[in-house]
Amino acid sequence: EPPAGAARDAHQNLLVVADPYVSAERYKAIFGKKTPYDSGIIAIEVYFRNDNDAPIRIDLDTIRLVVSPPGEQRQRLAPLSSEDVADQVLLKGQANPSVPRRTLPFPGSGVKMGKGKDWNKMVDLLHSVALDTNVLPPHATTHGFLFFDLNYQFGTIRHSRVYIPDLAFMTDNRALFFFEIDLGNLPAN
Repeated sequence: EPPAGAARDAHQNLLVVADPYVSAERYKAIFGKKTPYDSGIIAIEVYFRNDNDAPIRIDLDTIRLVVSPPGEQRQRLAPLSSEDVADQVLLKGQANPSVPRRTLPFPGSGVKMGKGKDWNKMVDLLHSVALDTNVLPPHATTHGFLFFDLNYQFGTIRHSRVYIPDLAFMTDNRALFFFEIDLGNLPAN
């Protein structure tokens, strides 16, 4: 169930709620010791409640966080993939993480290329909490996180909007009006 005080936009029998995590404590419960917040990334939990009789298709690739601090140029940030978040949280600061370390494989095991067990665990966790559905079933609620790199400028979230432009009813492909959730009047969390 969406939190009561979170920012929202509703029309055409669709409710969209955005709840940005703006304090380190909220991340610890989900991510443990190493969190996206510690790497300058904000997590925004987004809820969709479809009160229509038809499913709605959403294009997740077109969602943006529009950041407009006073006196600065407006920016339109695309959500980060789970892999990008894991890279920033776990690999930033390591000596050139793009160069794989040489390991001698055990006979018959093959060479495993990757970024390590901790990275894989974090990507799995991120996939499990991320907003990843592009179909909103009728009379149902779905939710998940979107991640945006704010480069530690968390105060700018109060000058931001979550913009969701591409939604359509799947039965007749009729478009819904865009959703824009203003994050300017959020309680401190």
